[in-house]
Amino acid sequence: MAMMEAQGGPSPGQSCVLILIFTVLLQSLCAAVTYVYFTNELKQMQDKYSKSGIACFLKEDDSSWDPNDEESMKSPCWQVKWQLRQLVRKTPRMKRLWAAK
Repeated sequence: MAMMEAQGGPSPGQSCVLILIFTVLLQSLCAAVTYVYFTNELKQMQDKYSKSGIACFLKEDDSSWDPNDEESMKSPCWQVKWQLRQLVRKTPRMKRLWAAK
């Protein structure tokens, strides 16, 4: 009779396995939600920065590139244009063109 009462509920091994399965499923759910959240955030950031970079090049900006002007140094458009200009100057063909001027 004592054996019958002991087998009424799940064994400790079964309880441990159920807890382990529940824990793994919960961690998988959390990882999936985190992945979806950060993927969405990164996409929004990428869209924001790519649009602002394209806007810098499409906008008519005749302002000078004065390195002494603090306002122009802080402008993200100016920084992007300056980096692009430096990159173009580093290419061998452009070096010859710039030297000719």
